[in-house]
Amino acid sequence: MSDSTTQAAGHGTYIQHGEHTDTIESVDAVFKEQRRLSFTYGAIFFLVTLGIPALTVWVEPWYAIPIWGGFTANYLVVSLLYFGILWAMAWTYSKQADKLDDKLMAKADEIAAKTMGGGAS
Repeated sequence: MSDSTTQAAGHGTYIQHGEHTDTIESVDAVFKEQRRLSFTYGAIFFLVTLGIPALTVWVEPWYAIPIWGGFTANYLVVSLLYFGILWAMAWTYSKQADKLDDKLMAKADEIAAKTMGGGAS
């Protein structure tokens, strides 16, 4: 006999893994929230990464005028700041994902309780 059980409830199907229960509704809610967080940070990454060459094409002072010790803004950003920006994004993403996991676990438990309890809280 396996550790997971699939049963049909009055409001949908749920799968039980040990003491944890997944419902279609809870899994859907988790995927929607996680997708929103991932796409947000993906868009920020894309804009920052695309912004560097875009500035090089359209803003001459960005790549042609030295600002510190002969370095241009472009060189400083690409050689130093870009990695800091990416690290900061990764750190904030992981913190946001942890908060989201906690929030969604509580939400999934509520949905599972309603589904398995026949709609009663």
